[in-house]
Formats: sequence, structure tokens, C-alpha cells
Amino acid sequence: MGIFGIVIPFFTFLMGLFYIGGIWNPIEKIPELNYLVINEDAGCVGVQCTGAFKNINLGSSFDGLNGKGAGNFEVTNGTIENAIDKIDKHEYWMALHVPQNFTMTILANLLSTDKTDVVVTRVYDEARSFTTVTFVKKVFDKVQEAFHAELIKEIEKKMEALSVLTSSTPMTFNPLFRIEGITYVDNNLYPIDVYGQYFCTFVSFILIWIGTIAVALITHFVFPLEGHWVEKKDTQNAIAKTIGAKTATTVALLFVICLIISIIPLCCGTVTMKKGYGAVLFFFFFFSLSGIGVNNLIVHLFHFINFYLIACTFMILQFITCGGVIHRDLQYSFFSIGKAFPMFYATREIKYIYFGSGKHTQASNILIILGWAIIFLVASYYLYYLELKTKRKNYLKRNSK
Repeated sequence: MGIFGIVIPFFTFLMGLFYIGGIWNPIEKIPELNYLVINEDAGCVGVQCTGAFKNINLGSSFDGLNGKGAGNFEVTNGTIENAIDKIDKHEYWMALHVPQNFTMTILANLLSTDKTDVVVTRVYDEARSFTTVTFVKKVFDKVQEAFHAELIKEIEKKMEALSVLTSSTPMTFNPLFRIEGITYVDNNLYPIDVYGQYFCTFVSFILIWIGTIAVALITHFVFPLEGHWVEKKDTQNAIAKTIGAKTATTVALLFVICLIISIIPLCCGTVTMKKGYGAVLFFFFFFSLSGIGVNNLIVHLFHFINFYLIACTFMILQFITCGGVIHRDLQYSFFSIGKAFPMFYATREIKYIYFGSGKHTQASNILIILGWAIIFLVASYYLYYLELKTKRKNYLKRNSK
């Protein structure tokens, strides 16, 4: 009655809270994201750069984007290579590269019958978090419209002041430039060609984790060789043989599960695999070792119902904090707990294997998952050894005569 009246409702509440809370209103966190503006603008150069145009550098105006709702913009000097490097290392969500001729091409649209394109490059990494980058681009599109209108208004205000002093007609912008504004050219370092494949970067690990739960249950409750050696009086190394047989069975089952999950995307259509299929299959199996370690330990500590509830709750907590559905920067601070779990690092690593994004995180991804696998496998095998030792001892005691 305690299980049905308290335990099951409690864990159901936790699972729902983790899932719904983890995706609740991510737009609210957009103003906290960080962006970089690489300003390579040379400013106004030439003999005409006097008066109101003297020492003007419109590239620095991008610091006015702060406080507009898109996030925090840091303006610095540099080149397009600097912008690419910063985004490649996941230091910012987007980098804007302002070219050397930015100021001059904007001013070229004053009193001009032909529109001169003003181009700024947006650098981002779509594979880092498809949903987050989608939010970022939509919000930035709105912000840049307001920025363009404000920039034009500011320059024309200076032109009016200059016309008063010189008793001349104030200069105005070309109508097309006024309407269309600055052209933003996207440099997507690691594009997602098929959304379904990005979906696989975290759903695949959910499926693998479910597989490890199933394997833990099967090998614990219905393993046919459990008593084959332990309950035979004259068997040598009975415990070692039983552990070896269970290990071989577990490895075989996990490999089949990982093989099936790894070929599902191949059955659906075109798949991007920067590091090849072999790397995908190996990494899936490598991740499954951490899952089987955790679930084997839990299954030795709790009976069936509690094991199942705890295992599922932990799986959902990992799923919503792994950065697959929504990046942790758009979640409440509690969900940063995902950085302690193996699925977070698995999701990062498979994005590198699939798309090439996040190479700088590869060492930490592998080491942390390996740490989870070693610690929990050792602990679970130790409990299994104690269980078999007790079972063997009791059998020999019952059959001592």
C-alpha cells in the first residue's frame, strides 16, 4: 500500500516535474545569452570624413544592442577568424563580424540613387543546440530591425545638425537601404541538414538507457545460468564462471541493442557522419557501459518496482538536462545538474562524431563517461560477487552431508 499510495505517485510527480520544468518558457532566458561582436570597421576614411563624419566608426554602434532583449553583446576588435574560433569553442552563441568597410558602405547610401549593400557576417554553430540557435536567430532578427532604424535615425540627426550650420539640404538615406537595412550573411560552422538526425543525438541515448534497464532486469531476475555453477557441489571457481557468463551475456545484449539503434538513422535517409559509422557504433556501446553499471547497481539495491521507478526517473532527469532538447543556458539553474551525468557528455560527443561540433570537449566527454562506467561497474560487480558468495555458501551448507 505504501508503494502504490506514496512511492509511485511521488516518482510520477518527479518525472513530470523534471520533464515539464526542463522545457518551461526557454524564451525567458534569452536575454542572458552571450554574443560577440568582432569589429574590424576602419571607420570613415578619406578626404570627405570631416565635420559630422570625422572619426566616426559605426561598427562600434553594435554595443547598443545590449539591453534590447537578445542578450549580452561584447564588442571587441579582430577578424572573421577570431569570430569563428570563439564560436567553434562554444564561448558565445553568435558572433557578428563587422567588415572594414562597414562605415563607408553605410555612408555611401546617403543621397544615393543606388543602394549599396552593407554586409555583416553572423557566425554560429547550429549543431551545438539546434533549438537554442533557432530561438537566438528569431530574437536577433527582431532586435537588428530596431538597431537599423535607430542607426539611421542617429546618422540623419547628425546630418540635420550639419545642414543647419551650413544652410544646406540635409542628406537622407537611399529608400531601399532604409527599408531593407543591413544584410546579415550566415556562416553556420556545423549545419544540421536533417532535423531528425539532430533529434537522434539525444533520443538514441534514451533508447540505449532503456536497453540497459532491460538488460539489468533480464540478467538479474531471469538469467538462466544464475545457479548453473553456484548450485553444484563439485564445481571449481563457480562464482567466477557465473560472473563471466553474465558479463558475456550482458555484452552481447548491449552490442545488439547499440547496433540496432545505430542503424535506425541509416534506414531513414541521408545521415551526416563526420567520423564514420564505426565511431558511432563504438561510442554507443561505450556509453551503454555507464548505463549498465548504474542500473546493475540499482537493481542490486532495490526490489523490482522501486528499481524501475528510480531508473526511469533518473533517465528522464538525464534526458531533460543533457542539452539535447534545450540547452541548459535556457533552463532554470537546477537543470545544470545535468553536467554531472553521463548522458550530458554523450550528447556532446555524438554531435562531434556526427557533425564535427565541439571537438574541444572530446577529452572531458570520454573521461567522465569512462569514470561513470568504471565506478558503477565495479560497485555493481562487487555486490553481485557478495550475492553469489552468500548463495554458494548457503547451498554448500544445505548440502554438506
